[in-house]
Amino acid sequence: MSAALKDVRFSESEERVVPFPLAGQVGLVRRCASELENIHGQAALHYWKSECRALAERLKTLGCADDAISQQVMAFQTEVQVEMMRRYSDRLAGETKDGYRLNP
Repeated sequence: MSAALKDVRFSESEERVVPFPLAGQVGLVRRCASELENIHGQAALHYWKSECRALAERLKTLGCADDAISQQVMAFQTEVQVEMMRRYSDRLAGETKDGYRLNP
């Protein structure tokens, strides 16, 4: 690398990484919703807590502030719940469409 390029300062302020919002990571949201549909009780609670802690740790490693981490994880949790409700609603609609009714 050229000596001239080594001395160039592109910014006077400290650079920071801005992570993509957890709630917008559709694949991650869908994976967690799918996992939670298939496990129950203590196993589901353990999975959910460990997943959220891992996400929080990843954000902390990137240098995010604690309050931003908390907001991101809460928004992510909400999106997983919404995805689970959507999946359930889709299953109910499929059952009704096929002629099955839960409450005759």
